[in-house]
Amino acid sequence: MARLVKLTEKKPLKLEGKEEDYYICQCGLSKKYPFCDGSHKKARDEEEGKLYIYDENGRVEINP
Repeated sequence: MARLVKLTEKKPLKLEGKEEDYYICQCGLSKKYPFCDGSHKKARDEEEGKLYIYDENGRVEINP
């Protein structure tokens, strides 16, 4: 069964460790999920209230 999951965060969650920090992906775009790889930068200019789908070619706005 396919699911559409709506993620609204545009930055990772920082977890501070004793020896190093970890960044957890909250945008869903990371290829290293659940860890951040910087892909959230693609979502920085998303407009509030709009819905987007990302693929290998970029971003497409969809109308729900």
